[in-house]
Amino acid sequence: MSQQGTQSLNQREEQIMFLKQLYYLREIERYQSFSKAAQACNVSQPALSRAIRQLEDELGIVIIDRKKKVFGVTDDGVRVLKWAHDILRGVSELRNEVSSSRQAIAGVVKIGVIPTAVHIVPVLLEEVRARCGDFASEVFVLPNIAIIEKLVSKELDIGIMYYDQCPQAKAFEVRALYAEQQVLATSDASSLPAGDQISWEAAARLPLALLSRELRCRQLVDVGFQTAGVEPIIRLETNSLEMIHAEVMAGKIATILPVSSFPLRVPPQGRLKMRRLPGFSPGSVGLVRLSEPGLSTFASEVWATVLKTRLQDDLDLLCKSG
Repeated sequence: MSQQGTQSLNQREEQIMFLKQLYYLREIERYQSFSKAAQACNVSQPALSRAIRQLEDELGIVIIDRKKKVFGVTDDGVRVLKWAHDILRGVSELRNEVSSSRQAIAGVVKIGVIPTAVHIVPVLLEEVRARCGDFASEVFVLPNIAIIEKLVSKELDIGIMYYDQCPQAKAFEVRALYAEQQVLATSDASSLPAGDQISWEAAARLPLALLSRELRCRQLVDVGFQTAGVEPIIRLETNSLEMIHAEVMAGKIATILPVSSFPLRVPPQGRLKMRRLPGFSPGSVGLVRLSEPGLSTFASEVWATVLKTRLQDDLDLLCKSG
């Protein structure tokens, strides 16, 4: 290989290593731990530590404050981290732009969504496709806190989450999407009172499968029972919607879930019975993004399209099932 070719190869390797160093640094900040970051990056902890030391040597600064027992970043490190987020975001957008051009698509958007809002995403993406043409998307099902973290690190363009749990800071732009409607649902084999409502007292007498207590929508259910002064019969608690759906369809258990956690445009009439619970405090689901400039043109178009999409008709239709 010629000397010029060797230099070019070395420069490419250095650039790749530099991006890896920034990626490692971002993960260290996220996990507040070298060992957890190394595990997430699929490298050994010594290799990750060496890469950060090398980056510090190259920049002539200290990024990680290793003198403290608790994880900390120096003032110089804070500036480097912001710089790292911007560079990694730029690289990601460049790759998406090149990929979009090659595939002749409108763009790529990265969305984080809470588990109980998963079924609204296909409806929203359908509207985006109708307005913007063919596109690609990456959708991550995450709890609220993880969506916030990935928005801050610029790994997501848009979050769909409980916006009342979004930090009240100018760093975020928040828009309401819909008020969550929770319903009691059972299989068609179960017997429920006539009408479109069921009381909390009647719901408390049914064996229930509920989401785990740390989840926001479950906390709202607990408040409903406490307000009614009744103790529910809980037979299953899980963080898996699939597990709850499977148990309900087996016909021996009921659940209380947001109606948006069921497929919106395939109403399971004849398979599920649903009843509204009166006096329920609805969770507020909305769109969240970073306020600062940097969202790609296509992601901005997705944001605008989603805000114009009406979901209420689909939610109301599903509530009439059974």
